[in-house]
Order: sequence, then structure tokens, then C-alpha cells
Amino acid sequence: MRKFLLLVGLLLIVSSASPMFQMAREHVIGSKIMKQFKIGLANYEQGFPSHINTQDIELNGRSIKIVEEPTGKKASLTHWDLEEGVPAGDIVKLHLLVDGKEVTNPDEIWLSNRDKGGRYYSWFEVLTVNDRIAIVQRLTDDDAPMDDRAWKIIWIDEKIKEEKVSYLSRSENPLAVRLINSSGTSRMAMGYQSDILQMYPTLFFPMLYPYVTTLLGILLCIIAFFIRKKVE
Repeated sequence: MRKFLLLVGLLLIVSSASPMFQMAREHVIGSKIMKQFKIGLANYEQGFPSHINTQDIELNGRSIKIVEEPTGKKASLTHWDLEEGVPAGDIVKLHLLVDGKEVTNPDEIWLSNRDKGGRYYSWFEVLTVNDRIAIVQRLTDDDAPMDDRAWKIIWIDEKIKEEKVSYLSRSENPLAVRLINSSGTSRMAMGYQSDILQMYPTLFFPMLYPYVTTLLGILLCIIAFFIRKKVE
């Protein structure tokens, strides 16, 4: 009986170890980022933080200007666009000027075709990170597979720095992951190392597995230990 309980307990613990480790790692990384960095939307409307919906921003003594270059192309219609009869949005090349100087290569974005979320919603956002400015822009289309998605982050400081981030390389830059998620440009929320915490919760996951299975496995091992002690 003791050996059976011990074996079942160990099997439950081992089978639950991987997801438990991944979830714990996500929580630890997220906690560290939150303690080190205060991240928020730079744009305010009527006293409340709001997604960027203007082409001129004055922030931290810097002038940020967005210039749209028409391409004559229209964005693809989503399933919801077709259902609701929403017209396709324009595709433009976005030029970013800081203090009158262009600071990055222009990349295409799809302008919003809806009256909510802001003109550049899900494509472009200006954030404050402590006392710094970070501009996040998605580089891949709405219908690009998650594994192919990429972004650029432009840091506006004494020196202007640009970094590229891809979904597959995101584990190398946890702050970038936080910025992308906070900016709303991720399309789908993503984790720092894995997306295990982004899954839709059900009774089975994560309640029964891996939480209950881990606790049950530990309990069975404890019972087996006391049975052994009693026998001795």
C-alpha cells in the first residue's frame, strides 16, 4: 500500500512539474518587471490614459510627430468586419519624427477602420517607462501567424535607440514583452517565456491540472511517509 501511494504521488508530481515550473517562472519574471518599471500610456484624453489618437505629442521636453504616407492600399477585412459591414482601413507608411528628425525607417501599418481604440490601435503606441519614452510598433500584419510576428521598440532618451523583437526571440527581452502587451500591439497576449498563463482557464486547467494533481501528489507522498514510520 505504501509503495503504491508513493508511486502514484510521485507520478502526479512529475507529470505536473513542467506546467507548474512554467507558471511559476512567468509569475517571477512578471513580478520583477513590475517592481523595476512603471509602464503607462503616454497619451491622455480628458484626464485619463488613452491609446494614441493624435499625430503630435509633447512629452518629457521632446516633440514627437507622426507622419502618414499614403500607399493607396487597403487592409484585409476580418471575419468581424465582414459580419458588421465595416469598410477596409487604409494602409500607410508611418514616419516617426522626434524633434523634427526622422528616427526610424518608415514601416506600413493598417489604420483603424473603427471608431474605437484610436487611429493606430494594435499597431502603434507611445508609452512611458519610468522617466523614459518607449514607442512600440508592430511590423507584421494582423493575419500573420503568431510565430512570425515582430515589433520594433524605439527608446526616446538622451540617445535614441531602436531594437527589434520577434515572438520567437521574446524570452531574451522580458521588458519588451511587457511593453508589447501594455501597448496593445501584441494582438494576442503573450508570456515572457511561454504562453501558459495566457490560456483560457477551465476547470481542468489549471485547477485540476496542475494545481490539484500537484497537491494530491504531495499529499500521497506524505501519507506514504507516515505509513512507513508507523510500520517501523
